[in-house]
Parts: sequence; structure tokens; C-alpha cells
Amino acid sequence: MKYRALAAVLGAAAILSAGAASAEAPYTDLNALPQRAAVDYLYDTQCLTFVTGDQFYPNTVLTRGDLAQLIYNAAANMPLANPEFKDVQPGRAADAMAAVAAQGILTGYEDGSFQPDKEVTREEFAGVLYRYLQYCRLADADGEVEAYADESDVSPAELTAVQVLHSKNIMVPDDNYFRPKDGITRMEAAEVIYRLLHSDEDYVSHVQVEMQVMKCLNAEYGSAVAYFRYGTMYWEGNTLVLGIKGSPGRYLEDRIEHEVTRADAVSIRRVRLSRSDYDRILNSAVNTIVRTEGVQIYVGSIPDYVNEQVVITVRRPVSEQTLKALTERVGAGVIRIETLAAPGKAVHVQENRSGDGEGYDVDRRGRRHDNISYSPLVDQATSNAIAYVENDVMN
Repeated sequence: MKYRALAAVLGAAAILSAGAASAEAPYTDLNALPQRAAVDYLYDTQCLTFVTGDQFYPNTVLTRGDLAQLIYNAAANMPLANPEFKDVQPGRAADAMAAVAAQGILTGYEDGSFQPDKEVTREEFAGVLYRYLQYCRLADADGEVEAYADESDVSPAELTAVQVLHSKNIMVPDDNYFRPKDGITRMEAAEVIYRLLHSDEDYVSHVQVEMQVMKCLNAEYGSAVAYFRYGTMYWEGNTLVLGIKGSPGRYLEDRIEHEVTRADAVSIRRVRLSRSDYDRILNSAVNTIVRTEGVQIYVGSIPDYVNEQVVITVRRPVSEQTLKALTERVGAGVIRIETLAAPGKAVHVQENRSGDGEGYDVDRRGRRHDNISYSPLVDQATSNAIAYVENDVMN
């Protein structure tokens, strides 16, 4: 797959958009750096949650904890997971580390630690990025390339990762020396992730659009909390979707048209479930599964606003009895259960359909069912983007 196609797919999978100019990051130590656009882009798309204050420290070597948050934020839809590490305090950063560890992208150590402050080498970074591409089903090599001059210095465990990224023109130094044992700096990592996600579409600042839309919602409904009793809000590619039960507020459309700079990036759709409904259904469904199947089966859960379902990731398929219990508690067709699978393998999907408790196997590569996502926990727009690029390359 060509680099531009890969960037387009990952940009869609991350629910990020690309472009000409992004909201400027508040860091005061970037002014003289030509790579500043990469940091601005990742800041605007909320990937840099691990950098606080007004200093980015571009030459500081990236740590394992920082890398976990960078990958988790870039993925945007990776399910939460249970793993707890003895050297990580609960919170948003801990959620990121648990999520990437559960997917096998950046795992902890046998002693139960994650070592979030440990510095990351270039070859380790390549390995993590390669496993992220595996998670996205995009890790196939693009062809043979000339070996790096120092490729013999790469650890055997990371050699395939380095070679695949080389074939995709990712992390390719100008002098043909990979320098696998050197630490990768924050700026270098930001530039690689930026190139991986960035495409050439007209840029829509998610931060700016969200802030302006939130002001409209606050004016119309009184507060965001009040709005979420009536609807949802999520990004679908370059479009911020407001899914609303019933009719929108009387003046909402006018407010958006006149107060949102990129009003063309906002879409109002009628939906069956509000954000509050999803929260209630998710809690009820998770409690049902844990009670009937055991807590060890549960991996994570997220709302799928596009298909109007709650997606629950489990370690093995659940029983028909559990599916019936879910239907009784939350209604038919609302829950989609996905079983963890190795990269490239079929994902077993179950839905609590009325009168039919059996699940069915879906080969993501074949896309047998139009309403089933290409890979676990991505929305339909992302699935369509991936399928489009794959078909275009094959043609």
C-alpha cells in the first residue's frame, strides 16, 4: 500500500482530519522549529495529552508512558481495558497504558509494572508503530527496499517492524542509518505520527468547531449536560455529527449557521438514543455480562454512535442465555459483542437480536456484512474509507 493511501486510511481510522493550518499549540519552545506543524496538528487533534504547561521539550526522549498516550489518542477509538500496573496511578494516562497493553501494542512487564518513565529507543518505537498498524490491519509490507546501513544493529525482535516501516517510507532517515539504539525524541515521534495520519484534504479544526458548537448547545439547551439528555455528538471523518432525538432546539440550526465558522462541517441527524441512553445501556449491559459470564471475560466497551449500538469487547463469545438476558434488559439489536482476535483473523460478532441469540463469524477482509466494521470498534465511515483505499490499491 502506498504511503499516501496508508496516511488516508489511518487518518480516517483515527477520526482525524488533515490540512493546511491547525490551531497553534501553546508551547513556547517551538518557534524556530520547521517541524512545528506536526506538533500543532497533534495538539489540535488532542493527541498530546501527556504534554502539560507551555513547554513541549522537543529534544526530550519519549517515554513509554508518553508513547502509550500518543498511540491511544491517535487511535481515538481503542477500547478501554482492565489491566492495572503497580507503578501507574489511576487516571487518563493509566487508561491509555491499559488499552494499548490489552491490544498487545505496548505491553507491561512480567513483574506487573509498565515502567512509564523508561525512555523509548528508535527500534522500540518502530515496534510499537508496527503493532499499531497490525491493530489497524495495515501492517503488510509494500515491497522490498535496500537495507539500512546499520540494519545489523537492529534487535531481532524488532527487525520485521523496522523493515515494514521502511517499505512504507515511515521513519526513513536521509542518510540511510536507522540508529536503532538511539532514543526517539518527542519531536521525532510527533513528526512520524503526523506523517502517518496526515492527508491532503481541506483542514477542519476539530477543536475550534467543537468549541463553537458547544457554545451553541449551551445557549440552546442551557448546558452540555442538558443537551446530552436529548442527543449525542461525535466526529465522522471531517463532520461533527449532532444526533438528536426528535427535533433539534428551535434556534439551534440558525445558531450553528451564524456562529460556527465551519458550519459546513456540522450535521444534525435524527437518532433513537441520546448520550444519557448510551450511558444507561452500557452500564446495564456490562453488569449483565459480568454477572452471567464472569468479570474475567470482559475487556472493554464503547458507544458506537454511527450504528446506534453499544460495542462490548470480550475474550470469548458469550452464551445464548446472556444474549437473551441482554435483550430483556436493554432491548433487541442494541448490543454488539466483539471477541478479541489476532491481527488478520476473523472477529466473532454477536448481537442480541430478537428471536435469534446466535452470533456469527465475520471475516473483516471479506466485509460480508455491510453494517459490520472492518476492524474492532471503528465506525462505519472509517470502515468504508479503509475498504475504499484497499479496493483502489487492488484495482
